[in-house]
Amino acid sequence: MAEPIDARTKRNLLILVAAQGFIGAQMPIIFIVAGLAGQSLVSNPCWATLPITCIVVGSMLAASPLSLFMQHFGRRAGFILGAFAGALGATIGAYGLMSASFPLFLLGSLLTGIYMSAQAFYRFAATDTATPSFRPKAISWVMAGGLISAVFGPFLVKVTAQSMMVPFLGCYLAVIGLNIFGMLLFMGLDVPHLPKPEKGTDQGRSRIQMLKDPRIAVAIICATVSYALMNLVMTSTPLAVVGCGFQTADAADVVTAHVLAMYAPAFITGHVIARIGVERVVAIGL
Repeated sequence: MAEPIDARTKRNLLILVAAQGFIGAQMPIIFIVAGLAGQSLVSNPCWATLPITCIVVGSMLAASPLSLFMQHFGRRAGFILGAFAGALGATIGAYGLMSASFPLFLLGSLLTGIYMSAQAFYRFAATDTATPSFRPKAISWVMAGGLISAVFGPFLVKVTAQSMMVPFLGCYLAVIGLNIFGMLLFMGLDVPHLPKPEKGTDQGRSRIQMLKDPRIAVAIICATVSYALMNLVMTSTPLAVVGCGFQTADAADVVTAHVLAMYAPAFITGHVIARIGVERVVAIGL
């Protein structure tokens, strides 16, 4: 017999799935258009993908501060902050497009990275009020929300990319709208603050001690390699598609296929790991 889900957990899960699906749609949007927009702002096409680099760097720099912020102020405040940073980044990016300023466009991309970092915490927030037996399913549901973003984000690109006199400006205005919706959506999130460790209790392992653990070190290396390869391929894909004579809409379709392939296996990955082990699954993925 399935374990009943309490109302708070169910509401939080719905909010986080909606956030992953609709607010998270901004990431496919930006991955499609940032390189193309960057190319239009610089004379040397080698710098066209620098906005994507800024997003990734911003995400990495924000991860630890965001985690500490959520520990002190809660998940809701952290997610609202992430959506605010996403809206601010898109606003600066839009102004950079209108003023043909590549440095401003890069600054907006850096702030977008803060949203990207906050989005990575959605799946963990789904487990905060869930029972231990329901936590794997909660994570799977949030990850499944990415299937919505895989379709919705590229759809918005097709609708907005050439909707204004400045190319891709409409995409960034759409991203601003998504983040404003996100700030309102997260007002309904009800996740308790993370408990702070009491003085005198076991504080767990330090970061240095964890890095000396071979399993953790290998996991970090594998994640770094796989994420680097993904960025290597996807930052240049829209430029390559358009450079081959296709339209931005065609690049959007390619990114849709990519994001669908990212999130669709979430339904079975847990079962596969349980059967053959996490090490084999990581090796297959690489």
